[in-house]
Amino acid sequence: MDINKDNYFKIFEKNMLYEIVETPVGKAIKMSSRDAFIYSNVSGAGYLDNPVYPFTPKGLLKLFYNAFDYKFVTGIFDNTTLKNTPFILSQAKPFLFKGTKYIIPVEFTSESQLNDYLNEIHGSLCNPEDYIIQRIEASKIGNGMEPLMEYFAAEYFKNKGYIVENQIPLAHAIGSPDFGGYGLSDFIKAINEFGFLPRNGFHIIELAMIRLNRALKNTSEHSDTSSLLVGEAKTGTSVISKQLMKYLNTGLFDAGYEIRPFKKAPAKRFFGLITINDSFKIQVLEPQEDYVPSKMLSKDDYLVWLKNYVKFYLLANLTNDELNNFYFQKCQKRIAGQADIVSFVMKTDIEEILMKIKEL
Repeated sequence: MDINKDNYFKIFEKNMLYEIVETPVGKAIKMSSRDAFIYSNVSGAGYLDNPVYPFTPKGLLKLFYNAFDYKFVTGIFDNTTLKNTPFILSQAKPFLFKGTKYIIPVEFTSESQLNDYLNEIHGSLCNPEDYIIQRIEASKIGNGMEPLMEYFAAEYFKNKGYIVENQIPLAHAIGSPDFGGYGLSDFIKAINEFGFLPRNGFHIIELAMIRLNRALKNTSEHSDTSSLLVGEAKTGTSVISKQLMKYLNTGLFDAGYEIRPFKKAPAKRFFGLITINDSFKIQVLEPQEDYVPSKMLSKDDYLVWLKNYVKFYLLANLTNDELNNFYFQKCQKRIAGQADIVSFVMKTDIEEILMKIKEL
């Protein structure tokens, strides 16, 4: 069974994720602008601001290609300049963080069919930018729904107190895992003590969205988790095992998960499984055995890198002027290159960055 338009709604309904409502263009998932931005960033679903090229932040909010490395990719930063932060994007596209959004799943067999439909509904809506199009590519094996499964995996572990991310940086020779969960309990506790986020677990990009959501309050209890998780998503017939074992062989992760809908059991006893069962409930099966890695990388070094990685996302709440002033106050000089920003982040405590955000 594949995820199609019909069972897309059943999954949201059965798991009580969000309200299903009727709109002028059919049934939709109703979300706050904040949650919809996260959904679009993970799934690639596009805002109907432009029927030809619906906007999505997916791929724009990246920092690095590789773990253990601090070389920027063009994303949040462009060299030494903040470029695609949520705040900067909100200045260019004010609709992103205003009002209620509606996720519309659209099943199609060709791009021309999709384009005709989007042009039709775009012209019929008063505020088309409030509608987000979830592509369901019926011509593909599995309907191209891997990113949606990444979203469900992230939502599940976010609610377990993890910092979550999809398409995580690791290493070119190993690959880019579809899902990561970081149990950085000391950092999570420090962030939550400032009351900036609505829960103890969160998508990593939420750290860059604090400026836009200052009214949020965290009322949940702190979750003390230190595990590092990794996952690989498939919705077609491809085998996951080989790639997932590559990730586990690094020794950086405490558990690895197959992410695949309507699968009954993981391929190996040392894999977990994140799936949709026959009743359309999100189901998570934990690994039954520990895995012994064959090629160990330094987990201690990885944890150091992860904690710096988190701080870069917090820094993305600043404007370029604010970043330059913050750097000058601490270093008594101007930013001359990427290495200056990296050195600055590495020697600045997370509490100091959080205090700077609080002052904004």
